[in-house]
Amino acid sequence: MRKRRHGWPLAAFISLTCVGALAAPTGATAATSGLPARPAAAALADQQDLRMAADQIQAQALASEVLRAPVASTRPAVVLFQSVDAILRAARSSSASQPNDTRALMGPVPYNLAHPLVRRPWHRFIRATHTLRPFRTPVYVGGSAGIGMHTTFRHSLPAPFQRPDGVYVDPNLPLPSTPTIASVAVRTALKKLGHPYVWAAAGPATFDCSGLVRYAYGHAGLRLAHYTGTQWNEGRLIRGRQALPGDLVLVGRTLHHVGIYLGAGWMLNAPFTGHYVDVVPVPPHVAGLIRP
Repeated sequence: MRKRRHGWPLAAFISLTCVGALAAPTGATAATSGLPARPAAAALADQQDLRMAADQIQAQALASEVLRAPVASTRPAVVLFQSVDAILRAARSSSASQPNDTRALMGPVPYNLAHPLVRRPWHRFIRATHTLRPFRTPVYVGGSAGIGMHTTFRHSLPAPFQRPDGVYVDPNLPLPSTPTIASVAVRTALKKLGHPYVWAAAGPATFDCSGLVRYAYGHAGLRLAHYTGTQWNEGRLIRGRQALPGDLVLVGRTLHHVGIYLGAGWMLNAPFTGHYVDVVPVPPHVAGLIRP
């Protein structure tokens, strides 16, 4: 739960044609070959979750008509990102920087977001949010290897590095059509799918939960702390019916975990030692949603 770094060019393209349900590209498990059994099983589960999340988030984008037709790609990270990008583009064109109700875009509020913990940790009230503002430039926030790849944490060693395949590990993603802080942050974090969790790491190769958030938002131009408890106070506490991709999901009464919300009940996170940066269902015991 701790620190991060930089940026990229501009120009985007979205091609929309009718395609069926997401299929795993040929050689989808190539990145897991040669991994020990446990990390390989975790990586395969991550692939399945990514395909499911992409399918469901695209379905919501089609239902809310921010996408007119399915994304013309079988690569799940591309489908997911272009669906998220379309939702954020619609939110920016139809709302102020702090929308009061996004359910027309995001669908029904998942139970865990609609019923956060009753006794919330202290939160400083902040009126201004930034995520729907246009992306300008990244900020340098530093990186960290944390405790390293060869140190045991809570009785586990970090999972070994996977071979990048451009699909499930370091996916190749298009640029946002209209770059906002949220779309750049989501894209930056998605491009780190398949990287090992290491406690106290903040990129560019390994991450813990708040380190991934710091890394992603640093690329997007916001400087956040490398600590979940502080990230709680670096944005505005919002309600589930206001949720948008890019919001921070803080978990537990002690704020022990954070992820980046994507939509349809899914979030992107660096989970725990022995696993990889992945897309997972929002866990129970959500403390609240924070919009930086």
